[in-house]
Amino acid sequence: MNVRRTSTHRVSDGRHPRPIGHGPDGPNSAIARWIWSCLALPLIALVAIPVVVPGTATAAGNSGQIGYAIGVRACPSAHKGHAECDAMRRLVVAKGTPGALAFRDNLNRSNPAATSGKAATIGPDGGLTPLDFSTAYGLTQTTASANQTVAIVDAYNDPNIGADLNTFDTQYGLPACALGTCLKVVGEAGTSALPSDDTTGWSVEETLDVETVHSVCQKCKIILVEANGSSDSDLGTAEDSAARLGATEISNSFGGPETGSSSFVPDYNHPGIVITVSAGDAGYYNYDSLGAETVAGNLANSPASYNTVVSVGGTSLYLGQTGARQSETVWNDNGVKSINEEYSGRTLGASGGGCSGTFTAQPWQTHVGDWAKTGCGTKRLSSDVAADADYLTGFDIYDSYTCASSCVPDAAWYTYGGTSLAAPLVGAMFGLAGGAHGVAYPALTLYGHLGTSALYDVAVGGNGYCDGEGAAACGDNNSSSSPFTVDCDYNVGGTAISPGDAACDAGPGYDGPTGVGTPNNLTAFAKTGPTGPIVNLKVSGKIAPKVTYSWEIKAKDPFPGGKITKYLWNWGDGSKALSVTAATEKHAYAKAGTYHLTVTATDNYGQTGISELTVTVS
Repeated sequence: MNVRRTSTHRVSDGRHPRPIGHGPDGPNSAIARWIWSCLALPLIALVAIPVVVPGTATAAGNSGQIGYAIGVRACPSAHKGHAECDAMRRLVVAKGTPGALAFRDNLNRSNPAATSGKAATIGPDGGLTPLDFSTAYGLTQTTASANQTVAIVDAYNDPNIGADLNTFDTQYGLPACALGTCLKVVGEAGTSALPSDDTTGWSVEETLDVETVHSVCQKCKIILVEANGSSDSDLGTAEDSAARLGATEISNSFGGPETGSSSFVPDYNHPGIVITVSAGDAGYYNYDSLGAETVAGNLANSPASYNTVVSVGGTSLYLGQTGARQSETVWNDNGVKSINEEYSGRTLGASGGGCSGTFTAQPWQTHVGDWAKTGCGTKRLSSDVAADADYLTGFDIYDSYTCASSCVPDAAWYTYGGTSLAAPLVGAMFGLAGGAHGVAYPALTLYGHLGTSALYDVAVGGNGYCDGEGAAACGDNNSSSSPFTVDCDYNVGGTAISPGDAACDAGPGYDGPTGVGTPNNLTAFAKTGPTGPIVNLKVSGKIAPKVTYSWEIKAKDPFPGGKITKYLWNWGDGSKALSVTAATEKHAYAKAGTYHLTVTATDNYGQTGISELTVTVS
């Protein structure tokens, strides 16, 4: 018997900062005492949660060793007019390394066979496998996915992408996805003219995206569209090419502060195509990057903040011995203002988000039950949905392209996370479920399943400074001397409690960090609409021919803010169908027989649902 995972994801000696013995504030300063009191509460909560991190199978009785890791960003920080990729690598380091987080390393390096094949639940580097995602998110390979094409938009060229995918597929016994047939690589114009080979780290992003998509949707075709560079213009051109080439889903694992991005909205507005975008890796309003002073404060990331896309937030996914989900929380390592990072000089990570300062929210978002608690008013909020993004619970990929600067150091297996993992996961899940199903903006579909068993409600953690701790526990950390908002419990000046904390703190139902939650099965992506029972209003007795009866459709609309605007009655007896606005209608069947009565309800979002009833006239 193998022991899969046996301890907590982040253990107490690594999840939180080491004691401070240096720096301008010192260990006993007011700010130090306040931050330590803030961090003490999540420490207790994390130790109490019976969840664990990925490691590989080990012999019974061996629970693995405590390892330490830091997150390494694959791409350089974005500057104005450009985007950065959101991939982060788990780099195992020695205990005591500044900024290191502790995790349970169960990788059995003496038994590599345990990490291969379709049944592998531990990757070669100790991360998650295709089977893990299939088990945790309730995925099955469907025939509908054979008609789907998932496009991936990234920057620069990865010359080894085809060979690396082949190595990945062989490792796990996946169906081959050969370069030139199943996998096609084109330049930003959609032609065979490819950009220059990558020297910045985007090639790692391409590897993560392609291998993630194929592991989830093994029958989907893949188009990798490589932009000439990381500029908004180049990436927007590549996005339009992906749509023109027939993509049914487009995955985008990049972003930057939304300022000045309005002119690129049309590039990400392709009704009927699922467009997933990573919410970012720098936390609520990018607070995790403020210390570098390369990112303006109080800005969500675009294109995730566009209201035409599916914004995907990040979680930490905790699995049991069989690979089933034990729990899932918001991914947050604390940010640049935490003592850990402030004194280590190392950038940590957290799922991105925040209220848009530019773009209006769709009505199905503003009508969720707890929208007032977000404080966003009429503005768009990231995210719509979420999936695993924590590099400590990340995905193992194979990458052999070693460039001169930021690419991987050797041809090997690596564990990667970031919302760069979450976006292709959700994009491929949409493909696995058959795509948009005619819905113009498929984020709507996800909101139609809010509160149902199709979704897992992530209600622990947050992507703000305090990682889900409320105002009473965390206090005011929005400095009155700074214009930046790093947590949603107080307003930007720190002078008043904000209208609500759902913008950056998870809770029951909809919230900003994880949207409607994480997928529990493919039903989360299934087309839905207004339906309900059809009843004959005659209390008792037989339905006789040539007698007029009153009928009623008791339909409900599943979408927040949805209202039924039209009913189409088809009596099934050859008579003309009736299109009316009322939920009741009268009809007489001319003769005895069995009839198939259907009522098609249409709502204000243009979504339809069909209700059926077998009518026996005697």
